[in-house]
Amino acid sequence: MHARPDRTTRVRHGTAAVAAVGAVIAALSSFLPWLGADTEDGGTTSITGWGSISGTSSIAGTNLNDVMDAWTYRPGVIGLVFGGIGVVAAIAMAATAGSPRPHRITAAVLTVSGLICLGWGLLRGISPGEAGVFDVGETFAQVGPWVTAVGGLLMTAAAVVVFARRIDPPVPTARRGIQPR
Repeated sequence: MHARPDRTTRVRHGTAAVAAVGAVIAALSSFLPWLGADTEDGGTTSITGWGSISGTSSIAGTNLNDVMDAWTYRPGVIGLVFGGIGVVAAIAMAATAGSPRPHRITAAVLTVSGLICLGWGLLRGISPGEAGVFDVGETFAQVGPWVTAVGGLLMTAAAVVVFARRIDPPVPTARRGIQPR
């Protein structure tokens, strides 16, 4: 028969789960549309975080990176890389849930990964860029950068819980030496 985990272990597992969900969201957001543009016929064209073009454009179904000469358009790489790092950190946090103290270094890794995803998502959401092929002001942000920012926010929130010592085990009460236990 297994011993029931105490409240601290359950909260640590929950915090690790929030971090993992945020990291997976940030990683998967790279496959969502990041950039949109209106077409001449009144439709919309979307470009994913890896450069895939979809929508009503005549070049839908191709990859923007195939037609570029000197560079590539892959803004989703940031979310994928740092989301992957966040997944590893969340697994490490869950694996050490029974230790006396949570790993602060793991929380620092989550903080860095989360802030990078949050910052990159907000930057690309507010200023989506032109992907090297559009004129200034022709594009608008799609859902990808915003989902990356949400994933980064969740990772950062989980790290803040660790740094705020909300998942540390309770400090035992001091007893005088003459009282029975």
